Amino acid sequence: MRAFMTGAVIAAAMLAAPANAQDTTDLSGTWAFQTNSYGNEQFGVIMSGAATFTATAPNRYDVRLIANELIVQRETSASQLLTARQNCTGENTDGQLTLTCQLSEAVEGYEPDNFLLQAGTSADELVGALTSGSSPQVTFTRLR
Repeated sequence: MRAFMTGAVIAAAMLAAPANAQDTTDLSGTWAFQTNSYGNEQFGVIMSGAATFTATAPNRYDVRLIANELIVQRETSASQLLTARQNCTGENTDGQLTLTCQLSEAVEGYEPDNFLLQAGTSADELVGALTSGSSPQVTFTRLR
């Protein structure tokens, strides 16, 4: 009887697991991201956007990324929004995800973005830094 009850509890626990639970090592899906503010004495900058990760091999991803960079002139508060569409490759090695991007459309004055990320406090969070140009902290949050 005890074996039957133990088996029933295990079966119930398995059935209660969410059907859409994701493998925490698979980063495939749609992610939103945002940096901390960065810039210099003349300009303040913040970047946000979305990225879609598609697994191409174990620990390798094709990533489509749209970055919105808001640049504010500190003295006048004049602002400019740059939007860059990028194609990136991601490689997850020893817990470090490196994203290397190329612009899919030219944007005057905009260089491709690169990121170095690692697991955050949950399976749906990546944290790290924008490593191209400046190095502000960035957080990616899985949307689906």
